[in-house]
Amino acid sequence: MRKNKRINKKIHKLAHGECRICGENDYAVLDVHRIIEGKNGGKYDYMNTVVLCANCHRKVHDKQLEIDKYYLCSNGKHMLRVFVDGLEKFI
Repeated sequence: MRKNKRINKKIHKLAHGECRICGENDYAVLDVHRIIEGKNGGKYDYMNTVVLCANCHRKVHDKQLEIDKYYLCSNGKHMLRVFVDGLEKFI
């Protein structure tokens, strides 16, 4: 199970290649964040994970940045609903 989790995280980082918030593309500082936490049943799957750099990931855990969830747009793309300093934006 743990090996599969590492493989899924690595594939996700390689596939997206940059932080979804700021655009950082240094693979060494990228991480995969679960939108719904593992303790609440969140899995490392496509619709529950987002690639973030270490800085943005820290901001999420420090509550400076809040990631709500993915929404399907009319063009078929998935957008993240994010709150930065209380302001809503879609990325």
